[in-house]
Amino acid sequence: MRFAVGLVSLVLVVALALVAAPAPGSHADGAVNVMADAAAAATEVAPSYAASVAAPPVDQGPEPRSAPASASIDMKHVWQSLNNCGPASVVMALSSLGIDVSQEDARIPLRGANVLSGMGPQKVDPWISANFGLRAVWRNNGTNDLLRRLVANGFTPMVTQWMQDPSISRIAHWRVVRGYDDALATFYVNDPMLGRMVPLSYQWFQNEWQPFSYRYLVVYDPKDELLLRRIVGEDWNDLRMRANFYERTKAEALAQNTQNAWIAFGEAAYGYGAFAEAVAAFEKGIAFGSVQGVFTMRSSYPQALRALGRQQDAAVAAQRLSTTTVSPTVAAPPDGFALYLAFARGLPFQGAHLAE
Repeated sequence: MRFAVGLVSLVLVVALALVAAPAPGSHADGAVNVMADAAAAATEVAPSYAASVAAPPVDQGPEPRSAPASASIDMKHVWQSLNNCGPASVVMALSSLGIDVSQEDARIPLRGANVLSGMGPQKVDPWISANFGLRAVWRNNGTNDLLRRLVANGFTPMVTQWMQDPSISRIAHWRVVRGYDDALATFYVNDPMLGRMVPLSYQWFQNEWQPFSYRYLVVYDPKDELLLRRIVGEDWNDLRMRANFYERTKAEALAQNTQNAWIAFGEAAYGYGAFAEAVAAFEKGIAFGSVQGVFTMRSSYPQALRALGRQQDAAVAAQRLSTTTVSPTVAAPPDGFALYLAFARGLPFQGAHLAE
């Protein structure tokens, strides 16, 4: 096993170095930093992959409660400080577990000192684990039904969505789901900008969630992990989640043919190592109009182009998105797991369609 893990890491270091390399004849300033970032990403993949394979079956643990027609969880409401929706939402989710902490205490460790920087999900688990003995897990491919079942079993999922309809404002935003009512087809959220127990219709909720990959994050007590695994199901396994997300969003893009659907499929295809499909999907989404505010594309679209050896196109896309994709969240490093999946399927990186 150690040999296999080490081999995966070695292969990915080489692959990521090739992906990150500048185009022939281009200026090499900054290449060392990009290569270092790529190598760092690669070293994280093998443990992640091994953990996803070795994880306990999701059918172990207590049987989840079936979702009743309505449910609600007590939690405090916090009005966010400037650009602090992520930490404020974490603080609200923590309050449902009896933890009282200030959003200012959470701001620097979760978001950093730059007021223009938003919060990605990656830092939440290390911070709450070190300070409160709790855990957090995040995934893409969430559904309305999954959120209902989480709330019904005492969890308060955070989601990334448009703060309001994008025709009004294109602001990516964290909020916390604390309740629902099937009779009214409505979720109730604690929103750090809009207020306490804000009603959002199921349809609106899904539409404004889609371009952000149906991403959700759950803060939980470690004693409840097996229950949470049962609720999340096979998507607890990162590999299965990526495959499921890819299949789901591909079907949605073909059926709906909307900007949101194509962007979601682009993200899913990139995460699945289907880089040519990702580029095609992103470009279909862009053709519908402005992608301002869809911060995830700032990383995934150029990285997918680089994986295909299209370095100059990637540089153009990155520059374009830096001016059109106003974002409170910094671009992510290369997705080492996506590169692993492309290798595992024996797919070439340059010049060919990568997945059927």
